[in-house]
Amino acid sequence: MHASFTLRRTQYVGVLTCLTLLAGGCSMFSGEAKVHKNAKGSVYLKEIADWSFEASHPAVIDHMTMLKVIKGVVTDSASQMPADGSKPMRVFSDEDAVFLAPLLAQGLSQAKPEQIVGFKVSSSAGSGAEPTAGTLYIRNGSFHLTIAPSKDNRTSGFVPNAVARIEKAPSFVAMGSSAVTMIIDQQALAKAPMPASEPVAVAESTAPEQESMAAGQDLQANAFPYSESAALNGDELLNKKLDELRDAREANKLKDSEIAALKKEAARMKKELRQRAEEVKALKATKASAKPAQKKKSAEARKVR
Repeated sequence: MHASFTLRRTQYVGVLTCLTLLAGGCSMFSGEAKVHKNAKGSVYLKEIADWSFEASHPAVIDHMTMLKVIKGVVTDSASQMPADGSKPMRVFSDEDAVFLAPLLAQGLSQAKPEQIVGFKVSSSAGSGAEPTAGTLYIRNGSFHLTIAPSKDNRTSGFVPNAVARIEKAPSFVAMGSSAVTMIIDQQALAKAPMPASEPVAVAESTAPEQESMAAGQDLQANAFPYSESAALNGDELLNKKLDELRDAREANKLKDSEIAALKKEAARMKKELRQRAEEVKALKATKASAKPAQKKKSAEARKVR
């Protein structure tokens, strides 16, 4: 019986260990968890060590809203409307938006309250331009979007500016002391129109260069076509990312069912161990009470002789 009790106790400890690992999401491995990575860019989850930080994650964001978030980011030099009436210059191209939108939505759906979504993307617009990096999380009904300053994008703004305000970026996003965070109201953004599709221009472009680009519009269209085939490729990519998101949700459901089964098994083993302990205790008590009775009978037998 002692061997059986020891075996049950070992199984109980093993189940509790597995349960702890699953429930914690393998939390012993700190740092970043990759969502997606290829030559175009990467999206990952980053855990925040600050105990006071708590985001509204996981969160399910529709594709159109994510496109508005990405397409609304403009360079600081273009956040004010120029005198010639030209439009502000967007940081992310349409191709960047198609790439990032489903991945960021997937990251927000998988993120825990103590995590933020980080990303890095190589823009298709400029030759030799640095990859654009940033972070995104949701808190108190607002998107908190931070773009890392670089020689091409020193700071950032948002269009329409009525739905967003800009504050100094918190230290935990680790984007530098000059970084700013765009706090975008989620409900107001949902009512705002989708930013128009336009090629991304760098802040250092001069007026003659812009005139040259306008004169060579046909040549630029051939160099960077956004044809029906490109749109189809974008739709295929979007469908692929949506399938990955559904697979991730199914995996999370499976993980939850496994955790529930382990909890049930642990409770059953705990109850069985408690019963075994009571049986062992009762057996010891029975043996202890039986010994004096045997001595008494032996003494009476000797007295009769």
